[in-house]
Amino acid sequence: MQRTKIRVLKQLLTQNPDLVEQYEQTKKIVRVFRRPAFYEMSTRCNLRCEGCYFFDREQQNPHDEEQDLSVWDAFFAAEAERGVSMGYFVGAEPSLEQERLKVAARYIRYGNVGTNGSVFISREIPFKIGIALWGSDDAMDRRMRGASVFRKALKNYAEDPRAIFLYTVNAWNFDQCETAVQLCQDAGVPITFNLFSPTKSLLHKLGEAAPNDNEFFRVSRPEKNPCIEDEHLKPIRDTLARLIDAYPETVVYSHAYNKWSTSPGPLYSIDERTGIAEDCHSRIRDPMNYYTSTLESVDVKCCTHEIDCRHCRMYSAGWSSKFEPSLKDLQSRSSFCDWMEMIGVLSDIFVY
Repeated sequence: MQRTKIRVLKQLLTQNPDLVEQYEQTKKIVRVFRRPAFYEMSTRCNLRCEGCYFFDREQQNPHDEEQDLSVWDAFFAAEAERGVSMGYFVGAEPSLEQERLKVAARYIRYGNVGTNGSVFISREIPFKIGIALWGSDDAMDRRMRGASVFRKALKNYAEDPRAIFLYTVNAWNFDQCETAVQLCQDAGVPITFNLFSPTKSLLHKLGEAAPNDNEFFRVSRPEKNPCIEDEHLKPIRDTLARLIDAYPETVVYSHAYNKWSTSPGPLYSIDERTGIAEDCHSRIRDPMNYYTSTLESVDVKCCTHEIDCRHCRMYSAGWSSKFEPSLKDLQSRSSFCDWMEMIGVLSDIFVY
């Protein structure tokens, strides 16, 4: 398969020499992600998001975290020596452990911090900051996250060149997308989109009609929940496509990616024996490692390992699966240009 792709790619570039320079620039972007790693910076969070992928699993005691900053320093020095080119700094809430982020920034050139935006991350931390967003009004914010923080996050990161808001579209909130875009435009910050993807635990609770709790299963019920079904995909696709065109200076997204991510059915080839996606490039395989806040490398299937692969439309998995063009991407000049545009958008989302 790889040899076939190389042959087709060479033929395509020979036939379209004007695309060679753009392709070389695209390869430079991809090289930034050549050796990524995921780092859990904290086991604490100040929100309770419905179906949270971090807290939907057995957690270590927060006191089991590595507390010594000198140990974190030595760890990230070793990661730099290992050649890590891109660090993803994740759950529970990294902004609650900013000294650890500052240590990481001494050694890791490119980084992406996933945060809820409620706590401002120091300008000493020169990483891209992806700010999760679940609705444009206070009621939806409280419903999905247990508290309303969007407007506080907007105030924290207005005009901040590191920031990009990440609107997680679900069955309940896609009619609020445009208002969120308008608010981001007014604050001078870009916005992109993620598609809600349920954890195995959330699906199990829905299947068993489990009672709601006060934690991460507060509002979902079998007959009414935020999970995206096939019937929601076209309205979501049409909404996001319109916003891409209507707000080109604010919306960081791609028509080609939007079309792919809203295709019905599983986005990946699923191993029916394990239920795991075989062709997702967010799988934790060499040279990519995943570390908990004990600084231990753990053997997990992917970057968001509690998500059910059959239902996964996560932006992190989706975009990472675009690093290499598929044969479908190479079938024409137009599809190849779409792929290169996707890599450009990927860079704008993840790289500062």
